[in-house]
Amino acid sequence: MSSGQAQDVNQIIAFGSGRTALKFIAFSALVLVVGLVVAFGRDNWLLGGPLAVVAAVTIVWQINGLLTAEPLLLLSPAGLRLNLDGYVFADIPWREVEDISSLTLTYEALKKRWYDIQGDRPGYVLDKDHYRDVTALQVSEAFADKTILPLWRAVNRNSRGLRRFGIGMATFTLAQNATASRLSNIFPTQDGKRYVALPHSVLSVDRDRLRVEVEARWHAFGKKTATG
Repeated sequence: MSSGQAQDVNQIIAFGSGRTALKFIAFSALVLVVGLVVAFGRDNWLLGGPLAVVAAVTIVWQINGLLTAEPLLLLSPAGLRLNLDGYVFADIPWREVEDISSLTLTYEALKKRWYDIQGDRPGYVLDKDHYRDVTALQVSEAFADKTILPLWRAVNRNSRGLRRFGIGMATFTLAQNATASRLSNIFPTQDGKRYVALPHSVLSVDRDRLRVEVEARWHAFGKKTATG
């Protein structure tokens, strides 16, 4: 059980609004500068030009998300609502939550290393990364199959069209590997159990505060209270 005092459980609270995009805007701005330096400073327009254009478009998209996006997570007496991609939302009633625990999610990530061993040139390496001590809500297999899987398919359909530019949790959640869906870290399966994971780093909230608010509402409105 996390320490700290939760807000009034009857209040609706939001985490990870469009402001989550701020930290990604800063990174995109850095990429834009690098692209311009490569294009103008090193006269390499084939590399620097496209890099700068992609970074500029990304900044515009992220600023739009900063100003207009729905919160990534809403907690209410009815349950929690996840904004998956700006268009698809997952509504999970507290009565469907069987348990709350912490997970460490491991995924493959392509990381840049600044100097190649052989030629002092920037290179990339496939490495492991982690979301540590993530608050995770266990749900039944029946609920996951009936409610979550159709949403998963909808997000995948959106990722192939114009709706891929929406802002949601999947926007900022990395996939486990190059062939996996980003939702695999939001709806993971571990030890045969189905979970809804709430990565606090993606939601831009302190881990302990998130855990306290989630647990307080689950104990107040969830299955344990309903069944005695």
